Amino acid sequence: MPKYFRKGVKREHHFLKGLEKPLEEIAAIPGVKKVIPGRIYASDSRGFEIKVSRETQTGLKLVAKSDGSVQDVFLVVEGAYRLQVREEIARLAEEWTK
Repeated sequence: MPKYFRKGVKREHHFLKGLEKPLEEIAAIPGVKKVIPGRIYASDSRGFEIKVSRETQTGLKLVAKSDGSVQDVFLVVEGAYRLQVREEIARLAEEWTK
């Protein structure tokens, strides 16, 4: 892995509050090669939530929300695993919101 990756997650930039552990869990899902946090936006969101936004050419795009901010997260996923990764994230997301 390149120098900014640790536990499958790119750590060159910032994360939303409470997002680091869920991203490490996502990186451990079979078929996920890389987890790359993206830009952080201001928002009026409340609480914590992660959901799959859409598919990309290389994998999936997630949207993470946490108390007034939204962050894009990009996953590099092996093609055959996309559906399983999407389902596993939905299952884990229920645990993270509890």
